[in-house]
Amino acid sequence: MHVNFQTVSFGRQASDADCGDVEAAVRTRGGSVIWRSNARAGRTYGLVRLPDGKLEAAIGTATVHHTAIIALAVYPAAAEALPFVRDALAGTGRPSGVIGMSNCNGGGVVEWDPRRTSAAALYDLVDVELRRFGGGRTAELLAPLPDEVIARIAADGLQAPEIAPDRELETLVKRAGLGDG
Repeated sequence: MHVNFQTVSFGRQASDADCGDVEAAVRTRGGSVIWRSNARAGRTYGLVRLPDGKLEAAIGTATVHHTAIIALAVYPAAAEALPFVRDALAGTGRPSGVIGMSNCNGGGVVEWDPRRTSAAALYDLVDVELRRFGGGRTAELLAPLPDEVIARIAADGLQAPEIAPDRELETLVKRAGLGDG
């Protein structure tokens, strides 16, 4: 059976009622949602798993992305670097996979399609801008990701193309019904 993954996002921390509206819409289509909320970034994301089909473009106040996206909060050590990072990620020369960039408490949240822009390319772009200020960064992953996306990021970062979900211990344990998730 083919499974479709989509990301649902709120530009704020979602309430239980907000999440409940999304879950009800997903359940009627035979799917499920995994949530991740981040207080510092003030965002909530859900990874929707559907056996077939897609959700509409919005459910209540949630935005529905028609694929699994990566959402990352980036906090530059040098606050004055943030406008330059924002311009690199949201300006006219931004990577093609970037969906959007918004402010959050002390940083910025970038959302992108990992099928179009690799995580390594995005991190490299951020780090180029930060080097101008001699500063580093902290980053927090905001959106839950499907195993295939996690494997692709690991394979790229470790330069190990043989990494795949069917070779990850965590995924195999979960699929065997032995893990918590």
